[in-house]
Amino acid sequence: MVKSYDPAGYLPGRLLPTQDMQDAYYVVRSFWVETGLRFGTTAKVKPNAPPSEHLKWWQEGINQLFSGQELGEGWSTHPTFKLLKEITTKHQLSKCHFDDILKGRENDLDLKQYPTLKSLVDHAGLSCGSLSQLVLESGDVTNPMSYQAAGLVGICHGLTNALRLSIPVMSTTGKLIVPEELCLKYGVKSPRYLMSSLGMGDQECRKALQSAVKDIVQEARANLANARILRSELIQDKKDGANTVAVLLPGLSSETFLNRLERFGFDLTNRDLRHVGLVEHAVCASRMVSALFQKKY
Repeated sequence: MVKSYDPAGYLPGRLLPTQDMQDAYYVVRSFWVETGLRFGTTAKVKPNAPPSEHLKWWQEGINQLFSGQELGEGWSTHPTFKLLKEITTKHQLSKCHFDDILKGRENDLDLKQYPTLKSLVDHAGLSCGSLSQLVLESGDVTNPMSYQAAGLVGICHGLTNALRLSIPVMSTTGKLIVPEELCLKYGVKSPRYLMSSLGMGDQECRKALQSAVKDIVQEARANLANARILRSELIQDKKDGANTVAVLLPGLSSETFLNRLERFGFDLTNRDLRHVGLVEHAVCASRMVSALFQKKY
C-alpha cells in the first residue's frame, strides 16, 4: 500500500531499527494513506456514500479497536484493521493520534482554501505529526522531547506534502493550499487560475503567488530547524535516541523537495518541479542512510 501510493514514505520505514517498528510504520502509514491519498476507496460503505460516511466508518472502526470489543463485520475482514488490531495490542498505541489524523481529514472535507497559514500548519500537525508520534510509540520511546521533535518534523513533512500535491489536489477537488491570508498579503488574485496552465502568462501575479508559496516553504523549514535544535540532546539519550533519529528521517526527504522548489523560484506550476530524476532519488536515499548512521535528521 505504502510503496504503491506513497512511494516517498517507503524508504524511511525500511530504515527503522527493528522489525517491530517497521511493521508498525507500514500499518499506521497504510491507515494514513487510506484515509487520505486513497480516500474513498477502501471503506466498506454504501455505493455513492458521501465522504463524511467514509470517515465515519474509519472512526467507528478505531473506536471499536480501542474499546476492547471484537471488530464488527466489515472491519474484522479489512486488511488494515486486522493489522491495526495486532500492532495496537502489541505496542499499546494511543487512540488520540488516530483520532487526530481522522480529525484532520474531517476538517478538510468541505475546505476549499485554508484561511490562514496557522490553519495549514495545524492540519499538518494533526496529519503527519500524529503519524510520526505513532511510530515513536511503536519503538517504546518515552522521551517527551522525542515527541516534540516528531511533531515539528511532522509539520514540515505535512507542509511539504501539501506543496508537492497542490496542483493535482486543486485539479481534482478544487481545494487551494495557499492560505487566503497569504493571498491577501501579497495581492494574489485568482490563485486557482494562476495555478493552472491558463494563468502562466500573468508574470506579475505569478510573482505574487510565488511570494506566498515562499512563506509556506519558510514555515516548513523553520519547523525542521526547531526540531534540529533538539538533536544534540536527543542523540545522547541511550534508550530512545537511535529510535527517535530513525523516525525523523522523513524530514530529509521533505527538505530535498523544498530545496528543489526554491531552485525553481517557488513556482508550483513549473512542470519540471515534478520530474524527479533517478539521480536525485538516489542522492536523497543515500542522504537518509548516511544520516541514520551519523545520528542526524
